[in-house]
Amino acid sequence: MSLYTRKTGVTSILKTFSGEDRQRAKAVAANKVRFSTPKEKGLAESVRVAVEEGNFHLVKEFTYFLREAELTDDEVLVIIKDAKRIVYNLTSDFVNIVEALLSLNWKKRSSEIIEAYTEFWIDIMVAHNRYLPVGVSKLIIHWIPGDLDASEWVNGCPSECTRSELEPIHNVLNRVLTAVPMAFDVVIDVISTKFPYFKKPAHVTAGYLYNVLWLIEYKPIFEELILKLVLQK
Repeated sequence: MSLYTRKTGVTSILKTFSGEDRQRAKAVAANKVRFSTPKEKGLAESVRVAVEEGNFHLVKEFTYFLREAELTDDEVLVIIKDAKRIVYNLTSDFVNIVEALLSLNWKKRSSEIIEAYTEFWIDIMVAHNRYLPVGVSKLIIHWIPGDLDASEWVNGCPSECTRSELEPIHNVLNRVLTAVPMAFDVVIDVISTKFPYFKKPAHVTAGYLYNVLWLIEYKPIFEELILKLVLQK
């Protein structure tokens, strides 16, 4: 191979590694360093330092970690168990970290994580009902099919896989409504707010209505209010 060919090959490789790729690589490296402290300290210790010393730096770092890191199942399980253990400390001072916890990707995780997450969800809503609006919203948002998910919603019914993913969502909501009666008004408000825009694809509206009717199955007390709401839409 000639020197010219070797140089051309190297240049070609460098060109394929675009500026965007370099920035992404830098971000990954920076996050790896930034995530080391939250991983080491953990949720419970971060909250303890904030409560006892008034220093919220670790809490802010852990919140960023929750939002940005690609968490493994083992990491999620540890975090959720810690969150459940310190649930009474998660007052309004920790609203950002609670929102990050409620935003975790959990419905496609292991059954152990789903169970642990369900218990945490109930505990946080019972202990701090100020989180009901954001918590209920985080659940009901899962009722809305994606614009490109038509194949998962044939004739307004979910595929077996999609229904399996929705089941833990409804399980949590059912238990929240049983444990916290004031959640009823919140649910009605959120259902109204999240109702798909009328220009959305038909399967999106149909999927949302499917979930609304599913709610009525286990909480028939909603029937009259929800049917009125649907007719108004």
